Amino acid sequence: MKISIVGGLGHIGLPLSCLLQVNGNKVIIIDQNTEIFDDIRKGLPNFHEPGLKTLLKKALAIGLEVTDDMNHISKSEYTIITIGTSSNENDKKNFKKVVNKVIQLSNKNSNIILRSTVDFETCNKILNNKIFIQKKLKLAYCPERIAEGKALQELIKLPQIVGTNNSEDFKKFKQIFDSMGTKSINVSYKEAEFIKLFSNVYRYSEFSLINEFANIANTVNLDFSKILNIASKQYPRLKNIPNPGFVGGPCLPKDTKTFIENFNLQESVISKFMDTNEEFELNIIKKIKKEFKSKKIIFLGITFKPDSDDLRGSVSYTLAKKLIETGYEIYIVEPNITKNSINEEIYNFEEIFNITENVIIGTNHKIFKSFELDNKKVIKIGNK
Repeated sequence: MKISIVGGLGHIGLPLSCLLQVNGNKVIIIDQNTEIFDDIRKGLPNFHEPGLKTLLKKALAIGLEVTDDMNHISKSEYTIITIGTSSNENDKKNFKKVVNKVIQLSNKNSNIILRSTVDFETCNKILNNKIFIQKKLKLAYCPERIAEGKALQELIKLPQIVGTNNSEDFKKFKQIFDSMGTKSINVSYKEAEFIKLFSNVYRYSEFSLINEFANIANTVNLDFSKILNIASKQYPRLKNIPNPGFVGGPCLPKDTKTFIENFNLQESVISKFMDTNEEFELNIIKKIKKEFKSKKIIFLGITFKPDSDDLRGSVSYTLAKKLIETGYEIYIVEPNITKNSINEEIYNFEEIFNITENVIIGTNHKIFKSFELDNKKVIKIGNK
């Protein structure tokens, strides 16, 4: 099958592009991020994902192409849209613009797959597009559900949600995932849209709820980390409970905002979790001011999750910048990003080890477990 993947150099698109190419399809990535084309064509992804570098080189060797020319869509049987979306109005307008461009360039009877998070009932609006109808195009909503760091495993292992109008369309779109050996589940458009939003909102709420307990414990001067550790010890019903911590990243907060807006939930319990997480961050800042005697701090980890190089939606990084703005001298130690990734200086732990006893573990990468912190005053924020 000939497949164009729009936005195919991102965290959603690149793993999918490579897997489809090495499984017998002809894939062309269409992306406007031309600055990284040379690296990509050398087999060097611009983000870390286990196994992706090897797979990219294999895919390139057997014909994977990269271009910024949208006109290649007219040569494809399938076009998959994987651009990032958010609850921001400008991003929504850009997504709509891209979808309309894809529709304009698509050949008659070709197929379009939406992979990004979308507003509820987006698919029905696309189905009513005059050009879409005239060209007799087919549409599926197949929301991405992978976790960073597990993309190549989960794209094959997890069943794919395929939102379509009827069973015949489902069979057509199912072929894409069949080629990778992935199972598919047929649902309606609305069901697929709701599944994507609900899944991320549930995870956001789960992490936020534990932060609410931490906030409440803080009001009565209780150490909630100690309480949670004791309560969950050898107690099966709390076996998988998360630690309090920052709730960030590229998906959970933005999808929760989209869900709240789509269903007018501004006064719901879900919307209150936004305030919970702001209060949790404020309590961390209060703790820093109370427990650290000086304004020099070694700050370990600023990516949004452990052992990732992704800074998108990182509350740890936001906290580091806030502390700098309020007069703290912050020494960032982040082994997963390059020194030109951020404006702030990045240090090796060994070179600043003796500069202060104050340490914040913002994002708990595995490598930090080997760091000698016994003589330090440590504030650890989540991340078991």
